[in-house]
Amino acid sequence: MRRARKQSLANATTVAVGNAPAKVRVAPAASAWRFKMPGGKGSRQGKLKDRDLVFILRNLSTLTSSGVSLPKALGTLAEEKALEKHGEMLHGIRRRLENGEAFSSALAHFGDTFDTVMVNQIKVGEHSGTLGETLATIARHCEGRNRLKSEIIRKLAYPIMLVGMGCVVITFLLTYVVPVFKKTYDDAHVTLPFITKVLIGVGAFAKGYGLIILGLITVAVVVVRQLRKKPELAYKMDAAILRAPVFGNWLRDIAVLQLMEVLGSLMEAGFNLAEALGEAGQAISNRAIRQGVRDLQNAIRRGEKFSRELERHGETFPPIVSQLVIVGEQTGTLTRATSHIREHLQREIERKTNIFVGAIEPTLTIGLAAAIAAILLAIYLPMFDMVNTVK
Repeated sequence: MRRARKQSLANATTVAVGNAPAKVRVAPAASAWRFKMPGGKGSRQGKLKDRDLVFILRNLSTLTSSGVSLPKALGTLAEEKALEKHGEMLHGIRRRLENGEAFSSALAHFGDTFDTVMVNQIKVGEHSGTLGETLATIARHCEGRNRLKSEIIRKLAYPIMLVGMGCVVITFLLTYVVPVFKKTYDDAHVTLPFITKVLIGVGAFAKGYGLIILGLITVAVVVVRQLRKKPELAYKMDAAILRAPVFGNWLRDIAVLQLMEVLGSLMEAGFNLAEALGEAGQAISNRAIRQGVRDLQNAIRRGEKFSRELERHGETFPPIVSQLVIVGEQTGTLTRATSHIREHLQREIERKTNIFVGAIEPTLTIGLAAAIAAILLAIYLPMFDMVNTVK
């Protein structure tokens, strides 16, 4: 699979620029683009944060659209305080431009920051003379993607923090507080109730085997990561995740949204549907959906209708996606249809996130409160008996 991907990326891609198709050579695979700063204490990889990438794209679009040359625009951005740690990368791109290299080709040397899809979009923008608009479009899509990601993280932050704090409190009670009370009760020869005995046993087990459990979890994570390097097993794992009862549809919508964002961007840039699907499929992390996109691409090349193939893959693509694509095909506005699909999926993801968070927050709060209450009850029950005995 990897060899086939490298071969397809090495071949020339036909892109419609205006009315005339142009042959555009696709950049090498992203894994081969590794950039490191020259030696010294400040050496680091040229990896940009999402907000810095959007800042660069927005300002490059503004400056070039206003008539500023691209090398000068890059030099101006390199002097920005907010981009000080990435100044050497920007100067490196500028020097490549001054040496006669194309902008997209210069970006391809910094693959940790500029992925294959982005480089190809910029390549098309260069050939069509719409580089400023292309940069603005990429920045807009990056902003939308980052906004949705931030919104999901913000909504899930409280449940995650609640679980983390609850685990810390329960671990502290079991491993430090319970042993202290156990010693006190043993010295007083108090008969312990069943719940207290169970709690003491759980605490002793956690204290004695806690590190072993953490080690087993770490080993399990490493094993799963190694297994995912095998395409067949990774595909089965991802397909099983999509079938999960609670998270499956939510994760599917996120993956399809990712696909439609890249697909729409490439089609706006001038890629035909089959080639856009090939590039967009590489941007999806879920192997099951990636295989579905590959099947769609093969069907399109055979002359099948896009909407009909989506219906055949109904377990992967929601029905409304197929209907919007049918409308786009009938009206000749397939690119606009991808925009409507993105808007729909964004609303669906936000709605499902709200439902999930709204259901899990009270459940976690009540569950953790009940667990801590049970621990405290088990700790203090023998104390009541001891006080009664003393009286």
